Amino acid sequence: MAILGTFLIDLDRPGLFTAPILFVKSNIHVLFTGLALLYLAQIIYYLSLHPPHKIPGPFLARFSGIWKNVRYFRSTWHNDVLELHEEYGPVVRIAPNEVSFVDAKALGAIYGHGTTAKKVRETFHSSFVLYRQRMLTLRHPQSKWYRTWFIPDMQRSFFASQDVMIHRALRSRVSAAYSMTSILAMEPYIQEVADKTWAKFRGFADSGQAIDFGEWIPYFTFDVVGQLSLGGEIGFVEQEEDVDDIISSIHIGFYMMANMGNVPLQMFWLNNSVTKFLVERFGNAKLNAFQGFLKWLEQRVRDRMKYGLGTRRRDMLQHFIEMKGIQGRPTEVGDAMIEGVNILGAGADTTSIGILAVLGDLILHPEIMPRLQAEVDQAYKDLGHKEKQTEISFKEASALPYLAAVIKESMRLHPSIQYQLPRHPAEGGVVIGPYQIPSSAEVGISPRSMNRCKEIFGPDANEFRPSRWQFSNEKEEEAVKEMSRLLTTFGMGSRVCVGQNLALVEVHKFIAQFIHKFDMKLADPQKLWTTRTQWFSMQYDFNVRLEARQ
Repeated sequence: MAILGTFLIDLDRPGLFTAPILFVKSNIHVLFTGLALLYLAQIIYYLSLHPPHKIPGPFLARFSGIWKNVRYFRSTWHNDVLELHEEYGPVVRIAPNEVSFVDAKALGAIYGHGTTAKKVRETFHSSFVLYRQRMLTLRHPQSKWYRTWFIPDMQRSFFASQDVMIHRALRSRVSAAYSMTSILAMEPYIQEVADKTWAKFRGFADSGQAIDFGEWIPYFTFDVVGQLSLGGEIGFVEQEEDVDDIISSIHIGFYMMANMGNVPLQMFWLNNSVTKFLVERFGNAKLNAFQGFLKWLEQRVRDRMKYGLGTRRRDMLQHFIEMKGIQGRPTEVGDAMIEGVNILGAGADTTSIGILAVLGDLILHPEIMPRLQAEVDQAYKDLGHKEKQTEISFKEASALPYLAAVIKESMRLHPSIQYQLPRHPAEGGVVIGPYQIPSSAEVGISPRSMNRCKEIFGPDANEFRPSRWQFSNEKEEEAVKEMSRLLTTFGMGSRVCVGQNLALVEVHKFIAQFIHKFDMKLADPQKLWTTRTQWFSMQYDFNVRLEARQ
């Protein structure tokens, strides 16, 4: 009892249990104080010692990525980047280690053919990764933004490949499918979707019902991609809806991949068992619907591989199946699937944004339409001598000078991609304007701001003026060639958009045929569209009424 009594008395003695608690509290205070001092030191370094510290920019952006991330996540970068360069000039610091620029000389040095600027820093360590059951030595990327561009359980696309050799190998095996020769051979498939679209539009014109171009133009472009790369259209135009939420789920995916690329520990948040469980258990229905689409696509690929090899239908899906895999091995189902997803996710939106841009500019500038329609109408009259051809082809549409100028100008002002395209300068850094930028920093352009560079496109670079692409003498022709060379609508250099031929064919065909058949006016004269940037800059709520011309 004495021992027990002593023990009970000891329980009341101060310090028996409070000492460890005080010790822990004291160490927590030390820990947080240390972290605070470390962060303060980092802020001081970024503000006064870090190599890009002299480059102007928003105060918060000089020491934190929060400034840019907030604007990315709220989908307003299409406006933010223009305001940024308007306020701070052609070279702006948008994050502690990232610089945005609008500079003609630096453009070629960073993005042009033969440049040594890379998506991967030269300072890297080699790591072995399992790439489709093949061990390859890859460079471990220091530029983290591209890491989030993946679909779980599928190989990365060539867009997300930071290693130059792998990017070249992945891109070269599909380049023939995207060539202009290949696209034009598939033009009848594009026309099939266009014919169905015109039939739907005639019905809306007859009824006077307003339609949302922000929905209908993607229906057209996604069905075209379905025809070319999935073995048949998905049915958006026919069913007049986003079938199985495929389009909206793709947009959610772009939003997450593009924005999470700038978040610390992004791969941990995106690719761990807890996240996968939460997505499967509580995930957005549209994300789950996309998983269903992937299973449907897998079955299409398997059916074509089993029954369709040697098929007479020479579409992109057939090319993806017949192409060689990595190291010359036969194509696997996953190889063909990722290429189908690539063009569905990127090719359809790139094209729909271009078409919507042209339609929007034609509404905002009604003085353009009479001349444009006269040029197209004459081209249709010239088709009279051609048997069995009732619609203008890409070859004929692209030969119309004013149509080509209008399309090029609209796509200059409204490029589909608005986010920065980050690169690391080569060893020794790069000079942009008056600033020496080290190879450890990220530099990049937004195609939206670069395409409005007054140094390249003149003092009216923000204005819609198709005539800037026309010329009447040799000097003007050289100026147009120089503008075209520096146009970043489809990117530049070895990373130029592989699907630009498909986009140009679709845009020229759609606009020429549409303005020949229809007139349009806004359902609400006070509102054109709502723009949200989520990697691509999407136009929504573009409500119009159609009137048939024929």
